[in-house]
Amino acid sequence: MTNHRRFNLSNIVLYLLGFILIWEWLRPLEVVTDTANSIYFVIFTAICFILYFLKLPFLLSMPLRFILLLYILHDLFFEGSFLEISWLYSFYEDIVINTGALFHSQWFEMSDLYRSFLFLILLWVMSYLIHYWLIHAKRIFGFYLLTIIYLGVLDTFTKYDAGNAIVRTIIIGFIMLGTLQMLRLREKEEVKIRSYWLVPLSLMVALALVIGLNSPKAGPQWPDPVPFLKSAAKGEFNGRSVNKIGYGIDDSKLGGAFINDDTTVFTAEVKKAHYWRIESKDYYTGKGWIITESYPKTIIDKNYIDLGIFENVTKEENISEKVNVKNVGDHPHIAYPLGLRALKTDQNVQVLMERFSGKLFTEKNGNEIQLDSYEIVYDHPLFSIEALKLANGGDNAYIKEFYAQLPENLPIRVKDLAKKITENKATRYEKAKAIESYFAANGFTYETKNVAVPNEDQDYVDQFLFESKKGYCDNFSTSMIVLLRSLDIPARWVKGYTQGDFLKVLNDDTKLYEVKNSNAHSWVEVYFPGIGWIPFEPTQGFSDPNVFTENTVPPATQVDQAEDPQNEQKKQEEQKKESKDNKKNSRFFLNDLNIPFKEIGIFAVVAALLAGLLVKFKTKWYPYWIIMNYRIRKKKLEEKEVFDTLFLLLENKGMKIQGGETLREYAVRVDEYLGTSEMKKIAGIYERLLYSNFDEKAEEWDAVVELWEKLIKKILP
Repeated sequence: MTNHRRFNLSNIVLYLLGFILIWEWLRPLEVVTDTANSIYFVIFTAICFILYFLKLPFLLSMPLRFILLLYILHDLFFEGSFLEISWLYSFYEDIVINTGALFHSQWFEMSDLYRSFLFLILLWVMSYLIHYWLIHAKRIFGFYLLTIIYLGVLDTFTKYDAGNAIVRTIIIGFIMLGTLQMLRLREKEEVKIRSYWLVPLSLMVALALVIGLNSPKAGPQWPDPVPFLKSAAKGEFNGRSVNKIGYGIDDSKLGGAFINDDTTVFTAEVKKAHYWRIESKDYYTGKGWIITESYPKTIIDKNYIDLGIFENVTKEENISEKVNVKNVGDHPHIAYPLGLRALKTDQNVQVLMERFSGKLFTEKNGNEIQLDSYEIVYDHPLFSIEALKLANGGDNAYIKEFYAQLPENLPIRVKDLAKKITENKATRYEKAKAIESYFAANGFTYETKNVAVPNEDQDYVDQFLFESKKGYCDNFSTSMIVLLRSLDIPARWVKGYTQGDFLKVLNDDTKLYEVKNSNAHSWVEVYFPGIGWIPFEPTQGFSDPNVFTENTVPPATQVDQAEDPQNEQKKQEEQKKESKDNKKNSRFFLNDLNIPFKEIGIFAVVAALLAGLLVKFKTKWYPYWIIMNYRIRKKKLEEKEVFDTLFLLLENKGMKIQGGETLREYAVRVDEYLGTSEMKKIAGIYERLLYSNFDEKAEEWDAVVELWEKLIKKILP
């Protein structure tokens, strides 16, 4: 009775830790994807483990799991009662249709219901494999190591912070591996180990954790592993991390040196000087920039585009320019001037926009494509300095929430510097211009090679403002935004390209420019109530192409009739609500990443099922594998293979060795059953070989193989 309790306690510990280990795989899904309701997956996995622990008969546990799977799918995707039969017909039709799409490699045609179904099946299979590895094989190190790698990759390449997850996983791993080692020792050496051995094991793990967390730690050897890996893969690593300049997606960790990349992105026939805008980002992390609101892409009218950047400015209207795309790499987006009004192209495409960032894409037949050429129509803005000086407050709550954010641990000296720079400035415009010109007047230099990367406990802006004073556009633009936000002035970070390199003047007096990866750039947009987002250029060596004039003042009636901030706030809140509703209704995930999760998920399901079946029925196929290798491939038999094959085949025939039965007794019983004498001879030779030098007993081993072949022929049908 005591041994049974100890066994159950060990199993409880192992099942609990195994479940938590799988849970660590599920936690990041809602952060790095648009997953909703991941708690269903956690509950399903937990119940699978509970059923394995209870050791219910297969004919009972199998239906229970399947009913739970159906209940989850019903709750996620269907209305009405679960007990109604009608929804099962819809479910069946969906499975049939999507299975056909699966076998025809139409991955993107599969429904959310079907992908959820496959994912639940995958969790079912993974639960079984963890159960088998822990309880039967008593080996889990491979999956544990894979979990550490998985968390490390997510922490490095996505916005998921896996710091706490890795600590939890280390604790789980130490206790789990220690428990399995104790169980293996108890079985192999027949050592009596009482249940309370878990207490000292837990104390040792806790002690190791405390020492590890509080010990001095060396600084990171790679300032930022992502650009390090990219540059190493491209053959540009010469002792330190060096990036190629170009438009990138991940701006969560800024800093480090780069080299110019003169690959052409596009050429443009330009009539007015302007930057090429791609997107904006709102959330400063202390190390870089991320986008907090992930609105779904919405289709917009390509003949009438309103990006909502300006509310009330004087414009030169309907300017037309042509763009010819050369090489866009992995970023099929549209580059455009500030006042974009329309996009013209010969191709039959739809234009999609990310509302929050202002990023534009083109789509055809449901797939994003990059246009080879297109024509843009835009209004060139003329900014009135007088009007900007009058716009000094009344920011709505939505603007303040997203564009005045700062990290809680921002050093106080950054805020003090912002106040010092603007202490004699009364208006928002004057404060923005004072900060914009601060860098040129205080010894800051533009540098691309010797650019510092902040330490783990350093703020990116603080390090640039007070220590290095060297950097490129990201350093200058980010610093200006943080200084503005320190004064409670909304500002956002904008990415795109400069005007490019001038090539020649064309016949119609337009100028041909070549825009390269080396022209990738970032700048600042400051919000002015009643006017909109106004660009500023703080980077040393760059000049703002936008026109600011004292003479162009919008009529007073236009300013007065600008949209009420309260109405604007209400409109923005409604857009947020609609986006969240859409996200909630999108029940599955893995849609917005460039990683081919759908193909990987399907392959993983099939591979896991096959692996589970192979493990489950090893006793059935393993003997035949050994025999095939011996007979067809002429593979020399090892001692373990000979006896494992023989015992497994006999077990399949119903001749399993009984508890307490010696090898000689078992051999006699087998010979009586088969009507042979070979088994008894094999047992005698085996006992002699067991205590002898095998190299000196080659003849006897040949005799064993010969007897083994005779027995195999009588056992096999």
